[in-house]
Amino acid sequence: MNSAFAKVSNLKVNRASKIAITLASSTFFLYALGQAPIFKNILAGAFYCSG
Repeated sequence: MNSAFAKVSNLKVNRASKIAITLASSTFFLYALGQAPIFKNILAGAFYCSG
């Protein structure tokens, strides 16, 4: 992720683009964070049923 942000910073994009990219990345991060417990529950259930 850091390399992607560095590339964006190096491109000298305008402020609107930076805000849009920041919103998109933070939204995706929050979405992934919200989905993580669901994946953990699925994996735990699979291991529990098979074990």
